[in-house]
Order: sequence, then structure tokens, then C-alpha cells
Amino acid sequence: MMSILKLVKGVLYGEGEHHEKPKQTHIIIIGAGLTGLLLAQGLRKLNARLEAEGQAAPFTFSIHERDESSFYRGGGFSLTIHWALQQLYDILPEELSARIFECVGNPDAIKNGQMGSFTFLNLRTGEPALKTTIPAGWKGARMSRVRFLQLLMTDLDINYSHRLSQITFPTDDTVRAHFENGDQETGNLLIGADGANSVVRRFVYGAQNSKNTQLPIRMLNCRSEYPLEELEACLRVDPHLFHAGDPVQDGYFMFAFLDMPPPGSKNGKAGVQLTISWPYEPGYLGQEAPSDPPTELPEQLAWLKHMAKHWANPVHDLIYGMPDDSIVRVIRVQEWMPNDANRRPTDGRITTVGDAAHLMTSFRGENANHGVVDVAKLLALLAPSGNKPTNLKEVVSMYEKEMIQRSRPATVKAREACLDANHYSKITSDSPFLSRRTMLDEEERGLLK
Repeated sequence: MMSILKLVKGVLYGEGEHHEKPKQTHIIIIGAGLTGLLLAQGLRKLNARLEAEGQAAPFTFSIHERDESSFYRGGGFSLTIHWALQQLYDILPEELSARIFECVGNPDAIKNGQMGSFTFLNLRTGEPALKTTIPAGWKGARMSRVRFLQLLMTDLDINYSHRLSQITFPTDDTVRAHFENGDQETGNLLIGADGANSVVRRFVYGAQNSKNTQLPIRMLNCRSEYPLEELEACLRVDPHLFHAGDPVQDGYFMFAFLDMPPPGSKNGKAGVQLTISWPYEPGYLGQEAPSDPPTELPEQLAWLKHMAKHWANPVHDLIYGMPDDSIVRVIRVQEWMPNDANRRPTDGRITTVGDAAHLMTSFRGENANHGVVDVAKLLALLAPSGNKPTNLKEVVSMYEKEMIQRSRPATVKAREACLDANHYSKITSDSPFLSRRTMLDEEERGLLK
């Protein structure tokens, strides 16, 4: 009798033959910068892999950017991926990972096997105070941020002018993003990839606990173009980038190639990044009060020339020869470390990646690397395991535990590197500014045991 009932039930309701389509998880990505775009590409790759294995694609996603276009505020200058390069390859679809090195500032140097060095010049002499050759087999890429973001935007739909205003929870397993233009988006997981002044972070931690901490350093970031022949001395120092410091007045300088002219072009110009920072201290350069950076271009160029007055070449001529159409931006040297204090409970429906999750200075070149690893770790946890559905609450909990343990010591080291780099006497072999860049060093691993 039971078997007859089961047979009838199977005929009437399709039991044993009808397979309900698995429910897709919709992910709302806030921010179309580096980590937001990486996350979207990683979800594309994960869906494609699972479909190739005969499974249904488990994820849908939408990307929401506050600005009206991707490069409305310029897109930034450059970034370095070194110890996270393998994770970057793992995240990206193959057709994009094959093009990573198209985005480097000096691609011909890479093709010729010139990986460069870690070079730190004495700004008073122009000679290397430290020069360490990059070991054979080292993998890394100093990339133009604009070109890399353009690569990451491939085949992605981005909702522009979507400035987040509020987050609500319509049901027990959904989250809704509200935007200032009146639009809304409902999903199962909202991921804040909205940068240093993250609105998502502020929602999760509250206005006070989400505030960045300003360090006692001031910085100007510049993009300028020079005829390539005027940069030959810089190429001799390093084909990609170099650092420098002033042993008399303190302060820091960094040079990096962003764009090279086409091979064989006559009178071609190269785009370069110049970063100049200084201690925010009374008495610097004879000023009674600490010196804030000027906000208007003529005054900014005059201040940089004042700083570089006694610097040697090649840096002296770079500063004094900066074109009037240079782009100069004031950079806030800030940090923010994640913790669980006063965190709003979200039941695994909200998390953050990149600068929204952990803001660190650029003086160890690790901020982008940690953002890449954030995305890689999150994607690995989101990937379905067998027939078991993804538990978003567990995913977010596991992701944030690892991310906090990894990023907090890195933020401290980046702070120390920043302060040391701007005080010449502190640049010693023990300084985090010079120490090896890794995801976790032995000291940090010991602290986590």
C-alpha cells in the first residue's frame, strides 16, 4: 500500500523526477573600485566553473558605484601586487589574468626580465643609501591603477550614481540597499567595497567607531608627464620605481612609472607618479606651525620646490621641471583597524573588503595585496561544498575572523613604516619600511597562536 501511495504521489507531484532549481544567492557589491570589481570577476569565474561541472550557477550580483562614472575622481595612480599575485590569478577569469602584465607601468622592462630593485636614495647626494636586487623568480607587478581597473571592468555592468544612504533588513535572510537617488536593491549578502570612507563600515560600526585615524604625516601625490629622454637618469636608478629620503630635513619621496610612450615613438612622453610626504611637526622647514599641504596647484608646486631646494638629481630636476598641467592631490595619511567592539549584529548579511575593512598606509605597498586576499578568502568560503547550501552567517564569521587577525598587525607595520620613512634616522634594517613583505611574518604568526 505504501509503495502504491509513493508511486501516486510521485506521478502527481513529480517526486523523484522534478528537481527544484536551487535558490540563487544575490550579492550586493557597494563600490566599483579594485576590490569591488575583483569580487564581481571572481563570482563570474566561480559561476562559470560550477556550470562547467554541471551545477547551477549559485550567485547573482549587482555592482553599485556612488560616482557618475568609473574615473569621475581620477581613478588613482598606481598600485603594487607582490605576495598576493597568485591569489589575483586565482580570482580572475583566465582571459583577464593573462593580461595582468599589460597594466604595468613599464611593460618592456618586464618583457626583458628587468624586475628592478628596492632602491632608497639619499636626496642630498642622489646616491643609493640602500639598494637590494629583486631575487630571481620574484613575482610582482607595479601597475597603473587606471589601466588595471579598466581591465577589471571587462564584461561587468555597473550601476553608477548609486550613493548608499541606508541599509535595512526586509526579512530574516535578506538585506536591502537604499540609494540617494531613490533606487533600492535587495539581496542576501551586502559587501562594502566602498573604500577608505566606507558608508557600509559606518553602518556596521557606527559613526564614531568607524572613523579613520589621521597620522602625523602630510602627503601630495602627483602625476606628471615628461619626455622620455628627461627620465633616463630615473631609468638608470630603476626601471619601475624608487624611494628616497632627506637626511637633513626629513621627508619622503617616491617615483614610479605609470605609462610609457609607444616603442619607437619620437618625442614620446612617459607618465610618472611622484609622491612627496613630510612630518607634520612644528619647525619643519623653518615653519613655526606644522605644515599642511596647499590646496591650489600653483601653491602646491611652489611648496614642492621649496622642499626640493637642496635635493640632488635626478629628483631635484623632476620637481623643478614639473609641468603646469600636472595633477596634484592631497592625500590623507590615515588608518583604521577592524575589531568586534560595538559592532552592529547583521546575521551574516553584511561584510566589508579592502580599505573599507582595514585602512593602512601605502608605505609597505601591502594595502592592495590585503584587499586581493580578502576577496580570495571570501570567494573560497562562498564556494558550495557538495550539495550543502552555503551558510552566509558562517561564511561571514569565518572570513572576518581571519581578515581581522591578518590585517590588524599589517596595519600596525604600515603605520610604523610610514613614520620611519619620513624620519631618515629611523630607516634601519629593523624598520618595517625595509622588512620583507609577506601575508604574515613569523612574528605575526606567533602572536596568532
